[in-house]
Amino acid sequence: MATERFYATLGVGIEQLVSAELTALGIEVARIEPGRARFEGTLDDAYLALIHLRCASRVVRELVFCEIKLEEDIYDVVRAIDWSRWMTPDMTFRVTFNVHSSLLRSSRFGLYRIKDAICDQMVERVGRRPSVDTDSADLYVTCYLENRRFSVGLDGAGAPLHMRGYRSASHESSLREHLAAAMVLQSRWDPTAPLHDPFCGSATILTEAAMIATHTPPSHWRKRFGCMSWPDFDPVRFDALRAQAEAAILPAEGLRISGADCSAHWIESARANLATAGFAELIRLQVRDVEYMRLEPGSWVVTNPPYGIRVGDEETYAPAWQSFRERLREHPGTRVAVLGAEEGIEKVFRLRPFKRNRMNNGSIPCVLAQYRIDDW
Repeated sequence: MATERFYATLGVGIEQLVSAELTALGIEVARIEPGRARFEGTLDDAYLALIHLRCASRVVRELVFCEIKLEEDIYDVVRAIDWSRWMTPDMTFRVTFNVHSSLLRSSRFGLYRIKDAICDQMVERVGRRPSVDTDSADLYVTCYLENRRFSVGLDGAGAPLHMRGYRSASHESSLREHLAAAMVLQSRWDPTAPLHDPFCGSATILTEAAMIATHTPPSHWRKRFGCMSWPDFDPVRFDALRAQAEAAILPAEGLRISGADCSAHWIESARANLATAGFAELIRLQVRDVEYMRLEPGSWVVTNPPYGIRVGDEETYAPAWQSFRERLREHPGTRVAVLGAEEGIEKVFRLRPFKRNRMNNGSIPCVLAQYRIDDW
């Protein structure tokens, strides 16, 4: 099987986690760069990445990577690709284009030129143009321009990998699933120890923790991947690799995972999500304000408390953080990983973490701060 170029897309602060995930799959990481972990491999390697990566957003098969001098070069580079190799006129396609370059006056203009180049080349080759579908395309084309470096590739995920398929209800400030998984992994939680989220919302952190502990692949509920429309997609091989991943799932016996939230509405949403994921009997939930938090000895706390950028203002959320801090002080031996706004977490928590990792929650610059209660 031929070796090709691929990259996994990732968020700020997750680079080393994705690199470690790829290495654990036997995939050698060529280099880490902002927003991407690059690797060379076979289609099997791409399939493994799509099936197993918890912390990445996409896995892209790169067709072209080059340096351009003018914005007009974008059209020429894309049109030079033989698109009839990848699709027929009866298929639909979608283009995403990320731009960080002064070469381009408008990212929207660049997006239109990419679409035009694909359609013009298909007309030239086969006499008909395919249609664009922004919702459920057959082929997902992803491009980026950074300074003068231009890349064109095929997204093997389709819908982003964080869209696992178990979430039936969302919190108003829900974490994306891959970020919740990254928080659990970064905390180095020991699954033999209790884990609690006192601000659990729709239970994303708890669900991802249960998946990690049971080796449930993040693709477990997923029905569709973008790579399934590639002309050289091998469904037999893909299904075999998925079956191997499913066979490695461990029983959930003995796990002590719990969550609480002050909102009865969000606890009901959490229960619905856990039922869809198959963890309803495993994870204990309570309607409880953090002021009344009680922890088992030796617990890990992994949580995303409300902070003013997304939920209320400082006067609204500061009392909850203060109560959280006071309850933690009553539980020596606890390990804590807290995601908060980068500018505000130490101000409201007033504690010195032993480790800080930058992580963006959507467009919000955040910090995952970790504490040992024994240090206070």
